[in-house]
Amino acid sequence: MSSLKLNNILAIFLVASLARFEPSLGFYLGRRHLHIVNWLDNQEPLMVRCWCNGGSLGTHNLKYKEEFRWEFLEIIPFQLMKIECDMEFNDGGKPRRGHFVVFDSTQEVRRRECYKWCNWSVGIYGLYAYDEVDERWDYEIPWPSKNTF
Repeated sequence: MSSLKLNNILAIFLVASLARFEPSLGFYLGRRHLHIVNWLDNQEPLMVRCWCNGGSLGTHNLKYKEEFRWEFLEIIPFQLMKIECDMEFNDGGKPRRGHFVVFDSTQEVRRRECYKWCNWSVGIYGLYAYDEVDERWDYEIPWPSKNTF
């Protein structure tokens, strides 16, 4: 193995070991966990169809309090990772639909960054994000009023 390759591997290992569990640095390298849970007050099923960088993560029909989980390994700072989801539920006989970016490594999609756990709760009024630092749910994204897909 050449010394250049060894130096690159050591540099990546060093950055990963320093940043892995240190949210105060402003970024996180390591295994991230994405959770989307159905907390609709009307207890209707929630359809969630997600994809990451163009690859499908599948369609999930979540009953009340059920969740969709997915995890991925982030090992390179500022690597392109974007997770988008279409969601739909029945609201008084009418479908309510929305398109949401639930994770994007290139821009903020939440008021506060998620580090190890990217938890979203879906309610009738929109999406709530779990704040790991303050250990609370924050209202983040309202349901779009004019959204089609």
